[in-house]
Amino acid sequence: MGIEKIVGTILWAATINGASVQGASLRETVASQPGFEYFYNLDYDQALTTFTEQASRDPSSADNYNHIAQTILYREMYHAGMLSSDFIGGTKFIHQPKLPLSVEDKKQFQEALTHAITLSQERLAANPDDTAALYSIGVSYGLRGNYSFVVNKAWKEALRDATAARKVHRRVTELDPEFIDAKLTQGVNDYIVGSLPLTWKMLGFLAGFHGDKQRGIRTLKEVGEQGRLNRVDAMVLLSALYLREHRPAEAVPVLTELTEAFPKNPLLRTELEKATAGTR
Repeated sequence: MGIEKIVGTILWAATINGASVQGASLRETVASQPGFEYFYNLDYDQALTTFTEQASRDPSSADNYNHIAQTILYREMYHAGMLSSDFIGGTKFIHQPKLPLSVEDKKQFQEALTHAITLSQERLAANPDDTAALYSIGVSYGLRGNYSFVVNKAWKEALRDATAARKVHRRVTELDPEFIDAKLTQGVNDYIVGSLPLTWKMLGFLAGFHGDKQRGIRTLKEVGEQGRLNRVDAMVLLSALYLREHRPAEAVPVLTELTEAFPKNPLLRTELEKATAGTR
């Protein structure tokens, strides 16, 4: 069960390919990122419409197709109650029944993901060190692995893609240390494996995973403060880990900023209430 916990939570992070923030406040960037304004406010239907339109206007962008696949998957994960902090690093994510996706959703997800991977592979064939393409294909691997895990309960296939996503994003940061966003998966990896008992850590090590809880939290904080693409997602994950570590006072300011930026997101309000109650 330990490896399944690794897979489940690392994939939760590996699928992220969020909005560009570029150093501005979250509130300042919400209006400039319409697709992600809908996405982070949990209006997935409108987000999907927006991302589909963006892909039509720019069919050469792998990111646009990743956004489509991500929205389809996260919409159903939200409906199944799988996006709360209780699922991060816990057993609920593991024991959750197979996520039911309609035939139409499965088809759209798979077509979008295949298109994204193909576009990234074409760029990498021309330049194997193309960091943008490497990052995009890492997100695609994470999405495919997450799909295998939550839809098919095929955790071995999910582990393979989780490993591929981690390696690709690690390569990104080797090529470009300033590509802070690619550290997100590595940070969650560090935290989750660092939380496992020694026997499972040894098995995780054999699978190529290494762990350090505090380093993982520091990395998420770095992405939350300096990231360009994944700042929002890093903040969401960081707040959840603060709550898991019984550090609600540190979660409150993070969640306050998130709820102000995305006021229509009820999950963020619930998490903020939970964190605030924990400080009393």
